[in-house]
Amino acid sequence: TAYEIRNCDWSSDVCSSDLELMIAMAIGLFLIAGTLTLFAGHITSNNALMRTTRLNNELRGVLDMVIRDLRRASYWGNSQTGVWFPNTPGMQVNPFLQVDLGTGSITYRYDVNSDGVLGADESFRIQRNASAGTVELLQLSTSGDVTSTVPMSDADLTNITVLTFARTERATAAATCLKAGATTPPVLYVREIVVTITGALRSDASVTRTRSIASRLCARIGRSLASRRRS
Repeated sequence: TAYEIRNCDWSSDVCSSDLELMIAMAIGLFLIAGTLTLFAGHITSNNALMRTTRLNNELRGVLDMVIRDLRRASYWGNSQTGVWFPNTPGMQVNPFLQVDLGTGSITYRYDVNSDGVLGADESFRIQRNASAGTVELLQLSTSGDVTSTVPMSDADLTNITVLTFARTERATAAATCLKAGATTPPVLYVREIVVTITGALRSDASVTRTRSIASRLCARIGRSLASRRRS
């Protein structure tokens, strides 16, 4: 009791044992508190890492699906008619060549059935649905109406806040492809799309990540830069 502790003869073996026991208990409690604090911090850090990893994996998966489909853009099953060679009556223009960028969207076309003709349901658009916070793949009719919608992100897991597309073109003159009698070579335009996406976890909006990736599209052939400036 407290009375016994106050009136204990600390020089005796009994009181010394009690003192040692209390000191040992205090040290033990201190060590237990430190261990619990360290364990709690480890769990918190591990949970944060798991949330970040989950978000990174989701954004990486969305970008992978976006890039895989964009690489089909401008594919033309009749592309051999767009290249000049001797005795060719004329070069045809790729009907799937056009790629349009919008605010948070990209519209493109590719020859699904490889018949060389732009037909129904061969136009597509990838866009961010601002109200749902998702990325969607839309299939369009020839008139531009949406015929089907496929989600590319998990609405229950992530909220996509930003989706942007940036396009660059690099021109290279094909001097070895001069047609007989021609004075200017055709130009090969290498097109590249940079896709950037930002998302947050639905369960914890403070966990946000931004990822970006670049991919080349089907190249196009045009007139030389000099002839374009003259026209």
